[in-house]
Amino acid sequence: MKKLILLTLIALIPFLKTNGQGTVRGKITDKNGETLIGATVVLKSNTSIGSVTDFDGNYSIKISDVNPATLIISFISYKTTEVIVNPKSGEVLVKNFVLESLASEVKTVEVVAKATKARDSYMEKVKLNSAATIDYISSETMKKTGDANATSAIARVSGVSTNGGFITVRGIGDRYIKTAINGSRIPTLDPFTNNIKLDLFPSSLIDNIIITKTASPDISGDWAGAYLSVETKDYPEELAVNVESSFGYNTQSTFNDVITSQRSNTDWLGYDKSFRDHDHSTFVTAYQTPNTYQQFVALGLGNFYNSMGVNQENWNKDGSNGNTYFKLGLIQLGLLDPALINDPAAINNARDLYYKGPYVSDAFKVINANVPKTGQSFPANWNISTRRAPINFTQSFSVGNQIEMFGKPLGFLVGFRYGTANLYDPNASANRLRAESVGGYSSRLTEQSAIETNGWNALINLSYKLNTNNSISLLFMPNYGGVNKVRTSDDVGDQQTTVTLAQNYEQRKQMIYQYKSEHYIPGKKIKIEANASYTAGTSSLPDFKNLQYWKNPDNTYQIGGTIGDGIKRFYRYLEDDLLDTRISAELPIDNIPGLTRKIKFGGAYQLNKKQSDQYVYDMTLGPYIGPLQNQDIDSYLNLNQFAISSGIDNFGVPYSTLNAFYYDSGSPAFHTFGNTNIIAGFAMADYSITSRLRATGGLRVEYADIYTDVNKFDSLGYERNDPRRNYSSSYPLANPGELKETSFLPSLNLIYKLRNDEEAPMNIRANFSQTVARPSVRELSDVAIVDYEYRAAVYGNSDLKMVRINNYDLRLESYFKSGDNVSASVFFKDFKNHIELVNSGGFTWQNVDQSHVYGIELEARKKLGSHFELGANIMLAKSKSEFVRSRIEIANGVKTYVPLDTLSRSMFGQAPYVLNGILNYHADSLGLVFTLSYNVQGPRLVIASDNIEIPDVYEMPRHLLDFKVTKRLGKHFSLGFRVRDILNTPVRRSYNANDFAVDFDNYTYGTNYILDISYRL
Repeated sequence: MKKLILLTLIALIPFLKTNGQGTVRGKITDKNGETLIGATVVLKSNTSIGSVTDFDGNYSIKISDVNPATLIISFISYKTTEVIVNPKSGEVLVKNFVLESLASEVKTVEVVAKATKARDSYMEKVKLNSAATIDYISSETMKKTGDANATSAIARVSGVSTNGGFITVRGIGDRYIKTAINGSRIPTLDPFTNNIKLDLFPSSLIDNIIITKTASPDISGDWAGAYLSVETKDYPEELAVNVESSFGYNTQSTFNDVITSQRSNTDWLGYDKSFRDHDHSTFVTAYQTPNTYQQFVALGLGNFYNSMGVNQENWNKDGSNGNTYFKLGLIQLGLLDPALINDPAAINNARDLYYKGPYVSDAFKVINANVPKTGQSFPANWNISTRRAPINFTQSFSVGNQIEMFGKPLGFLVGFRYGTANLYDPNASANRLRAESVGGYSSRLTEQSAIETNGWNALINLSYKLNTNNSISLLFMPNYGGVNKVRTSDDVGDQQTTVTLAQNYEQRKQMIYQYKSEHYIPGKKIKIEANASYTAGTSSLPDFKNLQYWKNPDNTYQIGGTIGDGIKRFYRYLEDDLLDTRISAELPIDNIPGLTRKIKFGGAYQLNKKQSDQYVYDMTLGPYIGPLQNQDIDSYLNLNQFAISSGIDNFGVPYSTLNAFYYDSGSPAFHTFGNTNIIAGFAMADYSITSRLRATGGLRVEYADIYTDVNKFDSLGYERNDPRRNYSSSYPLANPGELKETSFLPSLNLIYKLRNDEEAPMNIRANFSQTVARPSVRELSDVAIVDYEYRAAVYGNSDLKMVRINNYDLRLESYFKSGDNVSASVFFKDFKNHIELVNSGGFTWQNVDQSHVYGIELEARKKLGSHFELGANIMLAKSKSEFVRSRIEIANGVKTYVPLDTLSRSMFGQAPYVLNGILNYHADSLGLVFTLSYNVQGPRLVIASDNIEIPDVYEMPRHLLDFKVTKRLGKHFSLGFRVRDILNTPVRRSYNANDFAVDFDNYTYGTNYILDISYRL
């Protein structure tokens, strides 16, 4: 397949090349980075041949004469400049220009580097000219560090740290981070977080990731830590073909025997093709002890009772009726003479004949006739096996160009990436503490943990310029990913060892469709941009199996009954679709060269629809099944060997029983829906008061309507706190979650140029904004969902309030002519109703009245001689939450908060420090690049306990040290070698007691050695 793809690409190359004249393309801006619309570029030798810049400042001119030609670039109120170009036949030469106003004494500057979004030079310009405070990671840096996906890459950014695919910025937890693709939101596909896992997006399909740290009216106001936009690859200016293969060796998994479960033949493609799934509509409920009404109906008396209007509900409405219906049934069976219906002796005799005869047994067989078949429809795949882990592998390619279609430029990029990887820790551990009043551990586990990841991504990006003033762009990005997690654990007790087998496969699919159009109205000088994004997302956990059994000292085994957590199968499905639309208009309010003065206004609409379904099946083993003789669980729990068995008990009474069967532990509450509607409008101004002072700001208004409920309860119109909403004695009533609020979100950004030097500017930025953080549909839903990582149920809280945040930010940034730069930021954030995840006999979310975080960020980039470059950043933060800690008590579904104590601690998810460092060595003449990178974050609260006797749990620092070397081989090929996690640092969560001496859990997944081979045209 890979050979076929490569041959196809090679065959396409002759058709994709642009032949004929040479072409000069580029972008024209002023020194503030503002595009100059309507600037002219003409040939000096023939002024009839030329181009006018469009709304993006882009121009394109074809030159038939391949000898050197002179271009004249001009724009009203700006200095005219000339430049000599010499494009070869069929070549695309990129030249970008920054024009100076006639009033400026600074000479015209020509920028000959390609203005590609993938490069640091482009992003530094964006960062410098941005009204908001932003940071970034570019594709250029990703290639240096060898980061395979967005999660790994973004950890290099100042103040950013990662946690299993999720991120924190300035130490603020992932629920306060919002992520977009090209500025548009996509669904999370995760019931336990508000943010998406960035490891879904490969770095090979990304130009850059922009991290906005201060709010602006033209972006969503539902965040506090940062607003991230993953910018996908843009089409190139000329033909570009990239093919890259990576082969990885992990010290603990590759070529070793690792634990695994039975796998489908499509696992390698990132999805399960119905191998693990189950048809829940065919499930037949087992009745081990059917009541008398059910027995009589099974014996053929259904029509008789229907004729009298008798059913299950009114069978036992009162004792006399129930007794009468029973006697009438005995008469119909011929066991009681109708004339003796009121004779106690005759009734007792008939009753004895019924219960001691074959009637009960026969009825049992009829009622449960299809139960064995139902049980046999579940595969007997409980055993944990082993397999030899293959080498980790990634394959990616992309091809793009800009050609003419119907006389207009069409840019396109097609990319694809496939990856597979295995992680394994044979010596993992986990501990759970008891309350101090009891003392000791509730469990001390030794574990094996294996994670297999497979997935693929594709990208199709098209951009067509209808004319100078109008263009449209279309994007399609499918993402498929499957993760197979297998875990075995032994809890060694004084008398017995509890063995737990857990198998969890999760598959995710996102189909992202995006539209963008840009328009310019010359007469009014209005720029209009429209964006629409729709993502159809699905996530499922087909057949999450959890099984516990006991191993006795004499090497015998016990299973079933009330042993541990029993024998369970969980199925969870999530449909998560999101529509995100935006439109904005921008127009200048002055036309003074060198000064930015414009207003911008627009609106947005977002609709997120979710449907969540879960099923829980428990297996019951009857008393007639013998003991587990060995650990071959599949054979023992194979229900093909069991059916309905019959016999005579010790009292001579016939009986029938189910030796082994599944019963549905589900509830109507396990099927929920949720809708989120957000309507927004904004108006803002970007105004240069002087050549040194610039102010931007305005107001954003957002109306949010969030509603979630159980499908059945909502359809039946159950009111809040209706007793019929009680679905479990362990969890609160499944009440609807609802939030309707209008938020007014002002923001103001001031930028002052301390040094007004284009080549070496120094700026100071001051920012204030108000933002919000709304509880998600999942957080508002009271229904409990089992979580694989926490080994416990997580239920929502329909009483949650919206979080309101005041944000203050001050940054000093200085650039030097050498290319070095340094910046320092201080920030303060004040939270009202901060949301935390707490352990309260099951995990749930609660509001905290008042919280705050403040800190400092330092970032610098320094060239060390002609070959070395050092980049480093550090974030130091201090956070505090003050609240009354409560214990949740639930009685008859009613939730009560019992105050325990007044507490002060760090904010949930807040890291006290984050440190990043990157050292590069480059020898251009040798085509050689070395990169050494380092990342660490401080301990942060990840599980808050509401039990005063059980400490909170913190994620501990990981010292991540990575290395990469790349060697260019000729014009098109390069060879790279990476070492990821050189120190093999454990992923460790620990209890906040005795200097974190007791681990909540501890996993170490090995060091990765990766060989990269790439081809670029």
